[in-house]
Amino acid sequence: MSEAPKDNQPNQALDDGAIPYPEYLMRVLFTAFAPAVKLGLELNYPLDTIKEMMTLALWKEAKAKHSTINLISLVFGKSTRTLKSLSARYNKGHFFEQSETNLCRQIEDLLQRRPMSLEELSKRLPSFQEFDGAYLAVQMLLREGRISEIQQDGRVMYTPIPRHHNLISDDWETRIDALSEHLEAIAETLRRRFLESSPDELSAARTFTFQARPEDLDEFREELLTFIREKTRALEERAEQQRDPDEPQVERENFSLYLGVTPTPDHD
Repeated sequence: MSEAPKDNQPNQALDDGAIPYPEYLMRVLFTAFAPAVKLGLELNYPLDTIKEMMTLALWKEAKAKHSTINLISLVFGKSTRTLKSLSARYNKGHFFEQSETNLCRQIEDLLQRRPMSLEELSKRLPSFQEFDGAYLAVQMLLREGRISEIQQDGRVMYTPIPRHHNLISDDWETRIDALSEHLEAIAETLRRRFLESSPDELSAARTFTFQARPEDLDEFREELLTFIREKTRALEERAEQQRDPDEPQVERENFSLYLGVTPTPDHD
């Protein structure tokens, strides 16, 4: 009489190179976090703030998807008491004005007011007994090209580089809405391509890496966008033609197409 397998011993060995399904899901999620984490690192936000942002984003999505605090507690894996406390915290608003920042972020924000010397910055920043934090942070920001060094009244001063900081504008809500729409289409593509046993043939994504002269990119983008506009318009017109009640109805779906072109680091 054979012995029944234990819970921690799978009935069937995994194929060579395969990983358990739960690990695969975690790897997909881990990889999907990378863009947000890279931006957080680029903008010099510390670990606690990034975790708070992730919690806030999860709370926002859970509230939109589920109708009761009990269902949301299942999603979070937390008690309803904890979730009610979390809800009260986020419902107060002004969350984005209260997030913790690290030393680099604090320096960039201080320099938005006016150019400052290292001595002036050090007086306004937390002190570290182990090392000169202000000096190290300034050097890091210089290497990353986020601030620049200038001479003012015979002193070395530091000032932010405008291309990183001139984002205050009247259309910020439109920019955030566009970002949300773009990322929503990417998330749905990831779900269909990587989280279904049979990848959806209607969802596809390709990345083309190539070399080109920067001056040729404007013409390339315009040609590409013109082609996409004409092609999608033709597809919509064809779908509308199928609405004749005397003809067999053909299934129609909404689709999102996202496009991005950007310079990328050379990893060779």
